[in-house]
Amino acid sequence: MRKTIFLIGLFLSITTSAQVLNVQSIDKVKAPANEMAKQVAAISPNGDYLLLCSQSQEGLIKLDLTTGKSKTLTTARGAGFGTRISDDGEIAAFQEVSFNQDRLLMRSVKSIDLKSGTTQTLLQPSREYQGFDLQRDVVATVANKQVSMKSLKSGNAIASRPIVSNSNLKLMLTVNGSTRQFTPNGDQFSYIWASISPNGKRILYYVSELGCYSCRLDGSDMVKLGEIRAPQWLDDNTVVGMRDYDDGITITSSTIVAKNLDGTEQRLTGDDIIALYPQVTDKAGKIAFSTIDGEIYIINYTK
Repeated sequence: MRKTIFLIGLFLSITTSAQVLNVQSIDKVKAPANEMAKQVAAISPNGDYLLLCSQSQEGLIKLDLTTGKSKTLTTARGAGFGTRISDDGEIAAFQEVSFNQDRLLMRSVKSIDLKSGTTQTLLQPSREYQGFDLQRDVVATVANKQVSMKSLKSGNAIASRPIVSNSNLKLMLTVNGSTRQFTPNGDQFSYIWASISPNGKRILYYVSELGCYSCRLDGSDMVKLGEIRAPQWLDDNTVVGMRDYDDGITITSSTIVAKNLDGTEQRLTGDDIIALYPQVTDKAGKIAFSTIDGEIYIINYTK
């Protein structure tokens, strides 16, 4: 059985001013030679497989990190943006972008059973789509401020955490089935990359022109995290994202950073590569990311 990851020792010489995580290794993953395998869409909770997509978030390919085998799950447009994997690693949920007969953009939400390959449509193509979340085996979709929940296994469709979605670049917060606009930094700004902390008590988001923030569900206790883009919750106190720079046309440099809510920050990658769009699993102690050249890496860490 061949191994699919290789140690890249040069990254381990990174000097940091503070330590958030203990980086054990940074391994390069041998990804399939496919344009839909150039960016990490998600990493399984146990860290045993990746879901890969194109650099334009098209399609999903499952890559088994033990065997090196890969399988195309879908070629849907937009499937790689906001992809979710269930806690047991058996279900993936994703959005699909399409266009109606008037060439207007539509979005639907689908799930796929990774064992059987069975696909379900959970939200029909809609102009009013705002977002979705996968909690355990329950997919909650939000469209036109209305929440619909479906259990993919147990039949008990109860979402335990609040849901944050997006409508016209404004955050929408759903708590106990009720959805309202949530713009803690002001209505004049655009909001992206939002998520709820694992314990359901805080929101993480990025504000155009201002940077990355976290606050409580009522907007209080706001913490500015700075220029961390594509942020992900690692745990209830730690955020992982990328700090990228561009020349107005292309990204010229980017590093993966980890930051605690108290302000402690650590660079996890060096200047040798342009590291982008991290995906995390704290359960397995892994952070997967891609490079601007379409290479895939995994950071292995302890706390």
